[in-house]
Amino acid sequence: MLPSNYHLGLPAWAFPGWSNVYFDAAQSALTGYASVFNTVEGNTTFYHIPDDRTIDQWGQAVAGTGFRFCFKLPKTVTHERVTNQRDLEVFLRRIEPLKDNLGPLLLQFPSTVTPTDLLRVGALLQSLPDYLRCAIEVRHPDFFSQPETLEPLLEKYNAGRVMMDTRPVFQGDRNHPEVLAALHKKPDLPVPGKVYNGLMMVRLLLHPDLVSNDNYIEQWVQRTATALLAGCQCFMMIHCPNNQHCPALALQFHERLRHVLHSKDSNINLPALPVWPAPQQETLL
Repeated sequence: MLPSNYHLGLPAWAFPGWSNVYFDAAQSALTGYASVFNTVEGNTTFYHIPDDRTIDQWGQAVAGTGFRFCFKLPKTVTHERVTNQRDLEVFLRRIEPLKDNLGPLLLQFPSTVTPTDLLRVGALLQSLPDYLRCAIEVRHPDFFSQPETLEPLLEKYNAGRVMMDTRPVFQGDRNHPEVLAALHKKPDLPVPGKVYNGLMMVRLLLHPDLVSNDNYIEQWVQRTATALLAGCQCFMMIHCPNNQHCPALALQFHERLRHVLHSKDSNINLPALPVWPAPQQETLL
């Protein structure tokens, strides 16, 4: 069992090549994934609101565990000029049965949302139920040069600010074939430096050339260790342009974090992740 304030996961719980390699899929892909990681970035809800039957299946797959779904709000709620209130209501009603397994909602806003749109952002936060925490991701440059513009909303709604780090792909080998597409889809923006309201949510996009990630992984290991020792809730989501690498990269991060916490003589007991079902060929440590 991982500590209740440390959550490590990937952008999905299923990917071609993962089943019975990284996760035992004897019951279901989600059950196998949840036997290793304790959170997931629920990107599917950005594109499609799941039906009641699907929600029930997800709940059964993680029943009795401390697993946390970090669902992304539908794009019709966050990416349209006018919030689709009906979609928001349907989404919230659908996920409510999972409330015991919900982590922070991910409110991702496009670069077209600027500090002049904060009234709309605030109205959206106001409409969410009290039992849900949120982590807000903004992509307009003004939020990075003037972070104080967002801070009153974060404080009012006890929300976190997403720390998205795309430096590994933008500062690494941009000609790598698996990176080329990601450069057009991901923002090249500074990494926020402050943890708000005790909620640290990181979306770390690592490079498929695994050896080029060492410095970035080490930085986030140190930052995560500091946040955990301060009592923060930490959600670390490991991304890569090729999702095939994500489990191995997450394991690398986890093992380094274990080593750092042990070296600090902390009282945080961070166990090893379960052994993969199949032997891995990648160099992890």
